[in-house]
Amino acid sequence: MEYSVQTGQPSQIRADKELTSTQAVLQERRDGLTQRLRDGASASEVVAGFTDLVDSVLIARYRNVLRQHVGDFAVGLQQCCLVAVGGYGRRELSPYSDIDVMVLYHDGGENVVQTLSKEVLHHLWDLGFQVGHSVRSIQDCLVVAEEDLATKTALMESRFLTGGATVFQEFQRRFARRVLGHRVGSFIRDKVEERHREYAKFGETIYLLEPNIKKSKGGLRDLHLLQWVGMAKYQASTLLDLADRGILAHQDYAALVEAREFLWKVRAFLHLKAGRAQEILSFEEQVRLAKEFGFEDQSHLLAVEQFMQLYYQHTTGIYDRCMRLVNCSREQSWWNWVMTWLPRPLIKGLFSLSGTNLSIPQEKLLDVFHEPGRLLDLFKVSQEKGLTIDGRTLEEIHRHMETVSDEVFCTSSASQAFRNILSGPKSVAQTLTLMHQARVLEKLVPAFGRVRRLMQFNQYHKYTVDEHSLFTVREV
Repeated sequence: MEYSVQTGQPSQIRADKELTSTQAVLQERRDGLTQRLRDGASASEVVAGFTDLVDSVLIARYRNVLRQHVGDFAVGLQQCCLVAVGGYGRRELSPYSDIDVMVLYHDGGENVVQTLSKEVLHHLWDLGFQVGHSVRSIQDCLVVAEEDLATKTALMESRFLTGGATVFQEFQRRFARRVLGHRVGSFIRDKVEERHREYAKFGETIYLLEPNIKKSKGGLRDLHLLQWVGMAKYQASTLLDLADRGILAHQDYAALVEAREFLWKVRAFLHLKAGRAQEILSFEEQVRLAKEFGFEDQSHLLAVEQFMQLYYQHTTGIYDRCMRLVNCSREQSWWNWVMTWLPRPLIKGLFSLSGTNLSIPQEKLLDVFHEPGRLLDLFKVSQEKGLTIDGRTLEEIHRHMETVSDEVFCTSSASQAFRNILSGPKSVAQTLTLMHQARVLEKLVPAFGRVRRLMQFNQYHKYTVDEHSLFTVREV
């Protein structure tokens, strides 16, 4: 066993004391985070604060390793660095998130990286962190990124921590030249397909009663998808970058930041209560968090039901805005590009068709909104022809519906148009779902407005009342 020259004390004892001290600091900080959240601190402060804490632990450990070695080892360390990747690279650590770290090296660092990795990362494991780690040369990163989608995505979010800064700069330069910007269309397609596989596993609908706040539809992973697309397509690494460059509308940016803040706060509370990475918003946790967020039971609505309505409001907004930007970012065929420059034929003199996207031209909005029967014709055309109604058009309709009374739809033309949709030979449920999304359905069936995002707090239902009803129509 190695002994200290100064004190004669075993170095293992010193290491144990260091470990115990760091563990105490971590627990103290986590306890502090809980109180700060309850006192009204923003979740973004907590996420940034915990990321900074992990940064400081890693950097201090690296410097400690550096002090313990001299000679050739110290020289080799100059060709190595520690890099945060994935969610850690994005600076989005919740209190018990996995810590994804890469030991990156250049020529001359081969002989020291394994020792560096062991002495730094084992310390994290001893502290109780769940650590995802890799040891790669710059060339390894380039090769693996071209072959593996998950690795490419994680490396896109790399962030320098400590060590040889020139090594990281060389990696960034070569990665940008060889990997970023290449085959962007296929990258976006593959990431969307990957996300759809997660929907199949974690919930095809936003309105699950016990959702996974990270991977269910409308969860944090959809925000990540939006950011990955922004990085690959526009070299914009954050939501703010997308908004500043006009790629993301500022009202969409504000809504996404508010939704992200909400989900980060929910996630932090889940982690801190469980003492681990807990992502499932269970019934029990919903009741607890409804109180944490200040909701109280009302005569017609429980506190937990109000809380979950807010959850569904935010996740719906995330999903809709994410998919709209992703779809706009996809590469057009040559013919579709040419078609964007040609006058578009109008269906029924009111609706514009671009590819399979149906929309209302800006100059026709008032004509359509003035007559409910015409607005319902939009959904009927979509139903009959199997066309997708443009996301921005649905949002325009949604905003307009907030100012329209139910009585406006009490006309013979609106009633007939609605019956035509209901009696259609196909896609009835899908069309009703779009009408519900745009808040049109509740104008025709007012009861639907009262059950929007409404959960029944019991063990017998999997979906909200509105989603369960639409699901029933689909089954029929």
